[in-house]
Amino acid sequence: MNDDLDPRYREFLRFADHVANGDVRTRWADSGLICSADGRHWSTDLSTRQTRPLDREPPVAARPIRSAFKIGRPTVFEVPGPGGEFFATEVGDDLGTRWAVDDRIVPLTNTGEPRNRWDGAGATWSPDGLQLLARRTDTRRMDLFPVVHWLKPREEVDFFPAGSVGGAVESTRAFVIHRISRDAVEVDSGPEPEQDLRPVGWSADGKQAYLLKANRYKNPYVLLAVDPATGATRVVREERSTTWVSYWEKGLSVTLLPRNEGQLWLSERSGFAHLYRHDDDGVLVATVTAGDWAVTRVFGVDEAGGWVYFEAHSDPDHPYDVHLGRARLDGGGVETLTSGRGVHSGSLSPDRRWLADRHASMENAPVVDLLAVDGKQSQRVLTGEIKTPADAPWTPPEEFTVIAADGVTVLHGQLFLPADFDPQRSYPVIESIYAGPNSAFVPQQLLDANGIQSHALAQLGFAVVMLDGRGTPERSKEFHDVAYRNFAGEVISDHVAALRELAQDRPYLDLDRVGVYGRSYGGYFTARALLEAPEVYKVGVAVNGVYEMREGNGPGPIECVMGPLADDIAGYDKLSLYPMLDRLVGKLLIVHGTSDVNVPFAASLQLVDKLMEAGKPFDFLPVNEQPHHFSGFRGEYVSSAMARYFLEHLGGSL
Repeated sequence: MNDDLDPRYREFLRFADHVANGDVRTRWADSGLICSADGRHWSTDLSTRQTRPLDREPPVAARPIRSAFKIGRPTVFEVPGPGGEFFATEVGDDLGTRWAVDDRIVPLTNTGEPRNRWDGAGATWSPDGLQLLARRTDTRRMDLFPVVHWLKPREEVDFFPAGSVGGAVESTRAFVIHRISRDAVEVDSGPEPEQDLRPVGWSADGKQAYLLKANRYKNPYVLLAVDPATGATRVVREERSTTWVSYWEKGLSVTLLPRNEGQLWLSERSGFAHLYRHDDDGVLVATVTAGDWAVTRVFGVDEAGGWVYFEAHSDPDHPYDVHLGRARLDGGGVETLTSGRGVHSGSLSPDRRWLADRHASMENAPVVDLLAVDGKQSQRVLTGEIKTPADAPWTPPEEFTVIAADGVTVLHGQLFLPADFDPQRSYPVIESIYAGPNSAFVPQQLLDANGIQSHALAQLGFAVVMLDGRGTPERSKEFHDVAYRNFAGEVISDHVAALRELAQDRPYLDLDRVGVYGRSYGGYFTARALLEAPEVYKVGVAVNGVYEMREGNGPGPIECVMGPLADDIAGYDKLSLYPMLDRLVGKLLIVHGTSDVNVPFAASLQLVDKLMEAGKPFDFLPVNEQPHHFSGFRGEYVSSAMARYFLEHLGGSL
């Protein structure tokens, strides 16, 4: 790409390409632990603990079916039967059984329609492999929005279902499908409209299936036990909150304990996310974990041995680091199994004797360790390595803590500085923001894409700040609940307070030259920063944002945070940026992908029209054929355009 930027900027953006084994993935196979990275594969024998290279990757049994409809949701995979001989898969809008021996697919259903399709996501087989608990997803009541392919010889238009705040959303029904007869028994999940049903699993004897039921507001969550023969249900337990139930990537979950006829609930009922064991009638049996720290994910259970294995924010000095731990199912104790800084991701071997620990930090490339389940034996099986060019080194950010605008709450963030940082110089400041209630944003490992972008911008002569303020997840429920019925109320004030405190003992931070950028909710808060605090934020780049929370926004997670529209119309209206546009004095670049289905392109077109109506100057960059996250040459162009925009209007150095 030809532009006037320092060519090292693009090298920094491609930092991930310079980390050997950075994309390492692990899985268990009959031969042991398989590690795959950079197109190469290794196998570690669990009896000898010897690692050897493989000529080719061992076959992966379950195949991916399709990518998720929206960016940020996981790929949908086939569901293996109990013996691995067959798999539940999708065939168009229907379900089928794929036999491993010859790839033959036998239909399970034949009634699917494009807007009322059978869904393989989350489906689960009975222990004997004869019955499948699966969903059917109905979007027929939802509005359709267009995605226009402008670059075709003749424009083409695809239409996608779109939920809206207060409008129709998708609804699911659950069925138990017999693999041989193909009879489908509908689950009686109750009369509530717009249900969100999620299969959980089966009892050990196959006499009961389980699913979670929620409404569009995800409060409460109800665990139902299902009679597979009749579809009749009973309520086992419900999880309800006086505010809202966090349910995103690291939120509420239920893990069945078929051997012990019960479940583990990951719940914030104590004020932090912890594990609780309940019996099959919903009665609390044991508090499995407790304390002022949060469990984020269960990755294995050894019912016979009496242990659950999990990931958690268990280091009080570094509350966003993720460690592996285990706890007795009877509540008899908790053990932390890892200690290195950064993010540890675990998986439990089929024989329940070993853990695979993939971990990385902001300083160190990913590595994989083989751990004994008690953490007392450890062996490195794969090591990543940073191999950046000499003139484009990786320099880890400075971690910092500041006090929020309430004068009490401690916030955590990171400050990215140029590799040739000189404390005697003055640096314009750029803030990279997200601030949505569904995800913590500050990176904890060096291959995080947002961290790589921040690091690259810093090398152009900027100081780049990333912060997780009040209302974001993965701390306490009190910290998260700041956003309840108050989606934007404390965000900009927290971020302004952070910048001002940082500058108190860092005179090289020039708060007269502050910019901000972000994507999605970060796009919204970028524009809001320029409008709410124009004396602080002078330049903004808003990417794929939504700028009012009724017509232009999908229902989740905003409805979960703000509640039903009818209950708080004024609260929703206060979130709109349109009445604030007369306060715009800074420079604003609006960027949007024309093929975005998370936030439709129309959201930015509506903002553009309102800015024109208000007579406010702005810049607009539509990006053809790009979804919510950009890639390829168009993604590179947007990154360069953003850098040039900040250089032009804030300064920095080429």
